[in-house]
Amino acid sequence: MSESVSRRSLTKADAAYAEIRSRILSCDLPPGSVIDQELLANWLGSSTTPVREALRRLEAEQFVSLPAHSDARVSTVSVEEFEELHSVRLGLEPLAAGLAAERAEAADVARIRTLLEAKPDAAAPVESELDHSRAFHRAIYAASGNRTVTQLLDATWDRISRYRVILARAGTAGTCLTPEHRRIVDALADRDAAAASRLVRTHLEDAFQDLLPAARAVLPAAA
Repeated sequence: MSESVSRRSLTKADAAYAEIRSRILSCDLPPGSVIDQELLANWLGSSTTPVREALRRLEAEQFVSLPAHSDARVSTVSVEEFEELHSVRLGLEPLAAGLAAERAEAADVARIRTLLEAKPDAAAPVESELDHSRAFHRAIYAASGNRTVTQLLDATWDRISRYRVILARAGTAGTCLTPEHRRIVDALADRDAAAASRLVRTHLEDAFQDLLPAARAVLPAAA
C-alpha cells in the first residue's frame, strides 16, 4: 500500500472513530443499540473497513462490544458503573483542585473564572449546560499541571458523559454551575490548596447524592 493511500485510510478511520464516538457519548447511539456498520459507512461516504477499525478502537475504550459472530453493539450502562465512576472522580478531582491551587498561573484562574460566568446556549440548554460544566472542571484539571491526573479524569468524564445525558433527559438537573463553583475558584485564586480540595470533594458528594435517586430509578442494574 502506498504512503498516500495509508494516510487517506487513516484519515477515514479517524473520522469514523470521532463520529461514532460522538454519537455514543451524546446517546444518539443509545446504550445497547446495534451499530449498523453499512449504514454508518454510507453516511460517512466510506467503506466498512474504517468503520470496523473505529469500532475496534471504541471496544478498547469500552464504549462498544464486538462479540464473535454477532452484531456490534454500544456498551450498556448500569447504576453500578455510575457509582464506580463517581468514586474515581471523588478520588482524583480533589487532588487535581489542590494541585491547581498550588500551580495555576493568574491567567489560568482568569480563564476558569470566565468559564464560571459564561451563560449556556438558550437554544440547547441541556447540552450547553453539560458542555459548560465539563469545560469548567476540565480547566481546573489542566491547571493542576499533572498530565496523568488530567488524562485519567478526561477518560472518566468521557465514560460518565452518557450518564449525564440520560439523567438530564430524565429531568434531573445537576448540571448548573453553582455558588460552590465560585468558592472553588476563589480558593484557587487564594492558592489555598486545602480549601480547593475540600470544596471540590463536598461539591461532588452533594451532587452525587442529588443524582443517585434518579440514577437508581432510571439506570438498569449490571447484567
